Amino acid sequence: MLGPTIIAHGTEEQKQRYLGPMLHADEIWCQMFSEPAAGSDLAAVQTRAKKNDDGTWTLNGQKVWTTNAQFAAYGLILARTNPDIPKHKGMTMFIVPMDAEGITVRGLRQISGEAEFNEVFFDDVVIDADSVVGGEENGWGVGLTTLMFERLAIGLGSSSFGYRATRFAEAISADPVAANDHEVRHNFGELAAELEAIRWTGYRSISALQDGQIPGPEFGLAKVTTVNCAVRAGDLIADIVGPEALDEASEWSYMISFLPGLKSAGGTEEILRNTIGERVLGLPPEPRLDKGIPFSELRAKEKEGAAA
Repeated sequence: MLGPTIIAHGTEEQKQRYLGPMLHADEIWCQMFSEPAAGSDLAAVQTRAKKNDDGTWTLNGQKVWTTNAQFAAYGLILARTNPDIPKHKGMTMFIVPMDAEGITVRGLRQISGEAEFNEVFFDDVVIDADSVVGGEENGWGVGLTTLMFERLAIGLGSSSFGYRATRFAEAISADPVAANDHEVRHNFGELAAELEAIRWTGYRSISALQDGQIPGPEFGLAKVTTVNCAVRAGDLIADIVGPEALDEASEWSYMISFLPGLKSAGGTEEILRNTIGERVLGLPPEPRLDKGIPFSELRAKEKEGAAA
């Protein structure tokens, strides 16, 4: 997710320095976007980066839900650098060494028992002038590139995650009663068809990436479909296996407990569907409800406009 972002927006020096070690996993990276008050509305980030007289930057703020921050050597962080212009335009993306003075990483325990996610605090963290990725106040566009590749990685990585129709079929066929149950077979057939469609979509996507294309908003649908299919498969298998499916010794326990968190990664389903509807299908945007106008009045105005 972060390598392609640096390829698309980084300087030549940044590409030469960071891409090789990242490719070989000699240096692990993390993505620092979400904040306690800026999850679904990413443009509302409040972490500040102030430019110093010598060209360096000082970071202050907090990020949350940061995957693998405890292992990372570097991270990409979206920070507000100009609070006096519209919120989408006042942000900048930075490369941050995770061992810099003033950074504190605290694990967040999940239902699976792991602490994969973290909250990260920045207290007067000074970073170099050449840490900017994509230019000052261009952070929104750089961040969208990362999000597109995140959705691509989740949506088209179903096989590597273990969300494979053949794997689910083996679990179902192990129970003769379930294997011959009409409803079970119907439900499994639907999700298996969806996963097969995702697999072929992945082949087309790889071809597009090889031609130098950056993933568009339509890739959000692959992410939504993959996660929803995996959730349905986990529910189906839990119904068949019973409570033992949630036992730590079960091969399904981790998947079932992990997937609810994955639903929000790269954007919630509601946000992704709105984005696809507006930017891919050309549907009108949803009415804005943040201006104090009751929803009923908004709908009434729409009907008046249509009648006129």
